[in-house]
Amino acid sequence: MAPLTTRDVSREHARGGTEVLDGFRGIAIVLVLVYHTWLFSWYTPEAHLFGFALPVDVFARTGYLGVELFFAISGFVLFFPIVERHFRGGAPASLRTFAFRRFLKIVPSYAIALVVTAISVRSLHIDVALGPALAQHALLIQNFFSDNFGQANSVFWSLAIEAQFYLVFPALAWIFVRRPFIVAAAMVALALAYRYGVAHCCLQVEPVNRQLPAFVDIFAGGMLGAYGVSRLRDNEEFLARARPIATVVALAAALGAFALMESANAIQYDIGGREKWILPNRTLFALATSVLIFASCFAVRFWRALVANPITIFFSLVSYNVYLWHTLVMIWLWKHDAIPTRNGDPHGDPQWKFVYIASGWALSIAIATALTYFVERPILGTNKAQNFAFDWSRVKPGSRQPARPETRT
Repeated sequence: MAPLTTRDVSREHARGGTEVLDGFRGIAIVLVLVYHTWLFSWYTPEAHLFGFALPVDVFARTGYLGVELFFAISGFVLFFPIVERHFRGGAPASLRTFAFRRFLKIVPSYAIALVVTAISVRSLHIDVALGPALAQHALLIQNFFSDNFGQANSVFWSLAIEAQFYLVFPALAWIFVRRPFIVAAAMVALALAYRYGVAHCCLQVEPVNRQLPAFVDIFAGGMLGAYGVSRLRDNEEFLARARPIATVVALAAALGAFALMESANAIQYDIGGREKWILPNRTLFALATSVLIFASCFAVRFWRALVANPITIFFSLVSYNVYLWHTLVMIWLWKHDAIPTRNGDPHGDPQWKFVYIASGWALSIAIATALTYFVERPILGTNKAQNFAFDWSRVKPGSRQPARPETRT
């Protein structure tokens, strides 16, 4: 199948009213990229407009919240097809089908990144028992352990959270679709109870803080947003009146999310500041992002096109592999002194920062694009036709019938 363009992807999802999810996924990976860029290079972005400084530095210091946005998006996109079938009929997907699709999406790309990271650990001078570390990561249970291996690729922890959510999702979705508000409230209560009752004592101990119960309010927000969108999106009378109001609500939610990021930025350098901020504010961030996603699905076309533009759509397509590879690439460049510095102190050398960031981003995006196009999407295409996927049948003897167009990612 010939690959579709980013515009094709946007148009396809626009027919279902969910193209903004692709845009927000692209924004989420850029936030994470900017955060790790700041963390490794100490470069703090600056921007001015008409002589006034714009607070863009907030995104650098709090870009880790892009992971929270990823979790909210995950809750939405996992639950949306289920609630669609609930309201519009159709046989639900079997547990086997759900597990197989999640396996195809997560495991092949992760396995490649895991092997390369394991090979790179020694060259990065990271002392870790490689055998146990690989077993923990292969089983996606690394968040239960002190993860020294994560120093080589610091993003792997969130994959464990995601995979563990998959285990409870089918049963959770079955209840959620019948009692959405009660279940969402219960998930929020569980998250707050865990963070205050368990994690509060050990704010800087990763195996305590990075457990699924601490994040379920974020997933709940995404699931509740999916329920609302599916429930209302065929109501033409509602849509005709709601689009201007939904746009205002989306803007207000975006400002609310930014205000929360500013409050996190204000205590970034306090000891345990980020962890203390998370205790109550993760739930507020979940509320802001879920309202933002929900309202954006019903907003005016200009807002939806602004969120789901060709750049964010492209980053959305390659986001998983960018996430898997960017820290490994940037740590490798840094630890191996691949970018020369003029004064022996790279963090005090503006030229080094520019070259380091440009090289790290370019290499990360290039690797991610190649793996997405030649590996991830073709593998997903063995189960369901995909866009942005190389057609490996063109390099094999014989031919096959073209796959049917994809209807929704």
